[in-house]
Amino acid sequence: MCILILACERDDTNDDTPIDNSSLVGEWLLTESYVSPGGVTDWIDVKEGYRYFFDEFGGYKRTDFDENLLDSGVYEITEEELYLYFMTQGERDTLGYNADFNTSKRRLTLSPSYPSVCIDLKKSRTLLV
Repeated sequence: MCILILACERDDTNDDTPIDNSSLVGEWLLTESYVSPGGVTDWIDVKEGYRYFFDEFGGYKRTDFDENLLDSGVYEITEEELYLYFMTQGERDTLGYNADFNTSKRRLTLSPSYPSVCIDLKKSRTLLV
């Protein structure tokens, strides 16, 4: 049996600042995904990506671009990993990511702890009218 392990890499060498609770809090927008449709793996732009909201109390929610709720739960940060805990069909589910900020902490790169798609989030600004 052959096991394929994909590593997610960015050309931006500044994407190595450890994740922390205070910088994670806020709204994040999925802007890029690291995918392979069966050939070369590369970063592609995502239009109208998911929105992630992290609060200071350890809660999170994920919505579509128009802010329709897709899932919610709690998050935990341990060293350089981000864990999302949520319910799926009445069962507790977990997603784990290796997580790094860029130097300005405006870009967050998440790489799953198991082979899957890597995503890139950018900090959003909420405008009050």
